[in-house]
Amino acid sequence: MDLHYKQEVTVGVLVLAGIGLFLAGTMWLKGASFGAASDIKVAFPNAGTLKRGSPVRVSGVELGKVSGIELESVGKVQVTLSLNDPKDPRVTPRIDASARLASVGLVGDAVVNYDPGTSSEPLPADRVIQGTIDQGLTDLGTDLGAQAKGLMGGIQEIANKDMAVELRATLKAVQRTLDLLSNTRTGPTAELSRTMTSLRTLSAHLDSTLAAADLQTTLRKSDTLLTTLSGTTAEFTTTSARLDTLLQRINGGQGTIGKLMNDSLLYGDVRRLTKAAQELIDELRKHPGKLTIQVKVF
Repeated sequence: MDLHYKQEVTVGVLVLAGIGLFLAGTMWLKGASFGAASDIKVAFPNAGTLKRGSPVRVSGVELGKVSGIELESVGKVQVTLSLNDPKDPRVTPRIDASARLASVGLVGDAVVNYDPGTSSEPLPADRVIQGTIDQGLTDLGTDLGAQAKGLMGGIQEIANKDMAVELRATLKAVQRTLDLLSNTRTGPTAELSRTMTSLRTLSAHLDSTLAAADLQTTLRKSDTLLTTLSGTTAEFTTTSARLDTLLQRINGGQGTIGKLMNDSLLYGDVRRLTKAAQELIDELRKHPGKLTIQVKVF
């Protein structure tokens, strides 16, 4: 064989091998299984966030992947589970096998929790397992949101009813107030009318009184009275000044009254005289016979 031809064949074989490895790796990453893989059909009402390559767990241990997802009808999705070791008796599906679609993590990644069952009867090859869907964090949030929305709607409805009742009561009170104010017999309007009538009558009486009075004579008498009051005020001022001068002289010890008010010796003599007189009176009260009266005749 020609050397050049051998090189071309070798290159072709390497290229085909590389393409085969590339396709096998791609299929493996997508969840496809090779060799002795076991396919299990599970029907779910909704695939959710499940995708090819999503893990299949048995008691929390990952033992396979999702190899296919097909929509059969609305509300029915058939999912193919590929187990890594189908000969393992622990994962061989039985008649009571079950599968649950659950969400893990905050982003809601899907995982299939597969339970092979405990019955001694194996699962028929054409039997499809009826799967269930667990409620994840997103569903819980949606349910809580729906419940909160319903609760807020109920509160809003109650608040609207209460507001409507209060508004009707307020309007009735305003109407009663307006009726009272507009009553011309018993309301404030009647009182105001009577008050204005009284004011007009009083004004008429005042006008007639002022018209009948001799205003010029009254003004002259007022001037005379003011003049008299001015003179009296001046005299009172003069008298007050004289009294102040007299009090100042008395405080200074001038005059008889000033000396009597400011002489301490005179004050002592008066006290002694008063004391002696008091003693004499007391003695006379005790011994009235001691008082002798002498009469001399010249």
